[in-house]
Amino acid sequence: MNLQKIILLVLLMSFISCSKKDGITIRGKIHGNFSITDEIEYTTPVNGTWFYGAKKTVDLDSLGNFIISLKTDVTSFITLYIPNKASAILLVEPDEKYEIDFYLNSKDQKVKIKGKSSEALTLYNSFALPEFYVLSNSNELLKDSLLATISSKITTLKKKEILQFQNYFENQNVTKDFYDLAELDRKYYYSALETSIAFINYKGDFDSNETQNAIWKGLFGISLPTDSFDIRSPWSFSLISNYIDFIQSKDEIDDFDKIREIYEQGKIHSYNINRAKKYLKGKVLEYYYATYILSNSYENKDNSKELITLFENFKKEYPNSNYTKHLKPQVQPIIDFHNKIMESTNNKKIYLVENYKSIDTFEELMKTLEGQKVLVDIWGTWCSPCKREFQEKDKSVEFLKSKKITTLYICEGKTEKKRYGKK
Repeated sequence: MNLQKIILLVLLMSFISCSKKDGITIRGKIHGNFSITDEIEYTTPVNGTWFYGAKKTVDLDSLGNFIISLKTDVTSFITLYIPNKASAILLVEPDEKYEIDFYLNSKDQKVKIKGKSSEALTLYNSFALPEFYVLSNSNELLKDSLLATISSKITTLKKKEILQFQNYFENQNVTKDFYDLAELDRKYYYSALETSIAFINYKGDFDSNETQNAIWKGLFGISLPTDSFDIRSPWSFSLISNYIDFIQSKDEIDDFDKIREIYEQGKIHSYNINRAKKYLKGKVLEYYYATYILSNSYENKDNSKELITLFENFKKEYPNSNYTKHLKPQVQPIIDFHNKIMESTNNKKIYLVENYKSIDTFEELMKTLEGQKVLVDIWGTWCSPCKREFQEKDKSVEFLKSKKITTLYICEGKTEKKRYGKK
């Protein structure tokens, strides 16, 4: 091999080595009372988007240290959780390194961040952590009765926070990508907050002489969730949900009898997704669809069989979606739940109260059990503690049976009429 070829080979290998990306590395340590059995849960971006269902775990060593490695091609948000103890949010950039310390015994600052963008990230951790819906963060603002007063306060808060990030950028403490996403996120958060409050106080009272889009832009100062809408903010789902409600309120008058009938038919989730399909498309619709399924199935919040159908439809409509693998672990317990119900129909110890569909009141129900000692157990398919209690029901039933006490289970659902089961 001549000298020229050797030089070319060396240059090529150097180029490949320099081009190789290591991904994002987060090194952390937990201080205070922790157990080596504790885990750090963290979200990983899906298509650059914050998606709560895309969670992984990493173990601690004996000193409380941990290392997280992940990849993303764009600046994104991730969240870290020490279940029931502490949590944090990071705005991370491709191939950067971060350090984070959790101080579990601290009453003030539980999270400290070192390294790149540390001041800006520390500021971020003074904000509300992401949730599916923003309204839980609006209690203080709801004390004001005038929307104009609330809007003024929201505008002031939003400008103050964005200005802080702007100063970080101008002082070269954060990159342009960091600032752009931080600014976008603060706009989404406060727009979602303002629209949520507006719907509570003034739903249906918008100026009908203007177009819907002009009203949205004019009132809330945010772009419409079209296919080019940037969905990297954790508050995107809450904002898009409000947009759909807003447009729907302008398109048609709420028919509460119609909505109640849809609930009773067990089709409310399909109704909501079909509404979204009228106003969203492309990656925005895919993201909303996936997050809707997640928000209603997370930790068995709703055991509706309809969510299984929605999930199957989602897989057909988006066969290559990166969200699917993260949705399956949330939907599978609902599938298992309904499989158990099917199995229980063959259990002769369990039967439905006769003519239960015609029973409208508790008094009518108790007449069917007249003369018996009855323990009434009210539960809901959406209630996780209730369902965990069922794991011990065999022991309690045997005890009650020895005392000649009948157990009556009343499933409190979302429909107007309740279905009653007796064991």
